[in-house]
Amino acid sequence: IHDGDLLIVDRSLNAKHESIILAIVDTEFTVKKMIKLGDDIILKAENPLYEDIQIKKGQNFMVWGVVVHVIHHLR
Repeated sequence: IHDGDLLIVDRSLNAKHESIILAIVDTEFTVKKMIKLGDDIILKAENPLYEDIQIKKGQNFMVWGVVVHVIHHLR
């Protein structure tokens, strides 16, 4: 996924381990790979410029949808 790409997000799908998701963390949207380790959830950043996000108990977190397609413009 590159800057400027269009994402098609399916809100009817349940996110699973290693799904690419559109999530709301606190008050901000983010696109990350969801890693589930038991009861723990880590939102893994594929871009090295961004940090992973570990979801803490009581933190405002919602999976808005699962990314199912990426449209990459060539120009």
